[in-house]
Amino acid sequence: MKQVVVQFGGTGDLAQKKLYPAYEHLMEKGFDFTVLALGRRFKKRDEFLKAMLEEGTSKKFLERLQYLYYDMADEGATGPLKEQIQSIIGDHEQVELIYYLALQPSLYEEAIRQIQVVDSQLSCHCNLTKKIVVEKPFGFDLESAERYNEILLKAFADKEIYRVDHYLGKEFMQNLLILRFHNDIIRSIWDNRSIESIQIIFDETHGVDQRLGFYEQIGVVRDTIQNHIMQIITYLTMNEPATLSPDDIEIEKVKVLRSIAPVSEFHTGRYESLGVNSGHIVHTPTYAALKLSVNTYYFAGVPIYIRTGKMQSEAKSLIYVKFRNTTQKVMHDDTIGENGVIITIHPELTIDISMNLKEPDTSWKSKPVRFRFNQAETFGANTPEAYEQIVKKILQGDKSLFPSMREITESWRIVSPMLEDKQHMEVYPVRTLPRFAHDLAEKNGFTWFQ
Repeated sequence: MKQVVVQFGGTGDLAQKKLYPAYEHLMEKGFDFTVLALGRRFKKRDEFLKAMLEEGTSKKFLERLQYLYYDMADEGATGPLKEQIQSIIGDHEQVELIYYLALQPSLYEEAIRQIQVVDSQLSCHCNLTKKIVVEKPFGFDLESAERYNEILLKAFADKEIYRVDHYLGKEFMQNLLILRFHNDIIRSIWDNRSIESIQIIFDETHGVDQRLGFYEQIGVVRDTIQNHIMQIITYLTMNEPATLSPDDIEIEKVKVLRSIAPVSEFHTGRYESLGVNSGHIVHTPTYAALKLSVNTYYFAGVPIYIRTGKMQSEAKSLIYVKFRNTTQKVMHDDTIGENGVIITIHPELTIDISMNLKEPDTSWKSKPVRFRFNQAETFGANTPEAYEQIVKKILQGDKSLFPSMREITESWRIVSPMLEDKQHMEVYPVRTLPRFAHDLAEKNGFTWFQ
């Protein structure tokens, strides 16, 4: 079958930094498809190649990468696009068109309209199938997400729509399910009888001023919490699915999301230098801290504390599952450390289990120690990047790494209170954890994991 990826936003950062390397690596591994990049930054293919690709790009990828100057505002743009797709299809009998929209959601409606025009004009004596791929955030709130989905369904069936959250392509996300459901020792303690609390920390050192025009419309809630973090929570707390098929996993993830009430305990802020060179005051949140609960039989009563944002002193992405320290209470010994599972995502993927063992040359004094799994040390450093995994699944027609529309709408429902304009926003110094993150910990009697 001839597969053609029609890359909208073909001259953007996502295409350059993530998608083109993913396409190249997959072609090197034997996947055979053609990429037609669309963009308006460059008039000619040579200019596009020189600016968008690194030196040493493989010959195989270059031979299968085409470029078309494409301005969506031009009423006649669909004509040349149809002609180029027609040329790529040639006389193939089995053809699949994959429209990849690396665009802002506000452009979806016009992109879909133009895709429909192209599809209606193609003359193909072949069995033609199609898919469409859309990036997160899917919409700006619950209402817009539902509207964009209606637009997509005018031209595509739901089974043809791939809604990307690239975090689902990361090895650590898939490892969460294997850790929980392929290990009896973990399965038996992974519930509210043993777990005291969960922390999710996503701190980044960089700011957003270089892409302020985009981020000003998005903010930290839409950028991270509504998608990445909600998906992590489902993987951490879902019941074991009947199988690890996409449909069975979705059933359990939706159950988790439906059990979470809209966030009520939260705080947001922005770093003090945000937009200093923009000529106007920017009120977009760049940091948030919140608490929520999963009200299911196995996780009711387990608080989940989340903090995430920009311009911190240290890049840190981790999940900390803290277990109840019954031994400390029974033995009246405050030196006995708690057990925990620490899943570090950045700077490298590791999973640590914290336990207590006897300290040498002491009278039964214990000391917390960690047993560590390191992804790179165990399986090698060449683990595929998230987008390579994502693109491979799209080519294979496997939707296991893509959130369903039901998951997306439930996630928007949960974070809706955080999107209201009337919320107070703290201004925090760069490289400093906002005061409200400390306040959340003090109010709830916990300490952020270091």
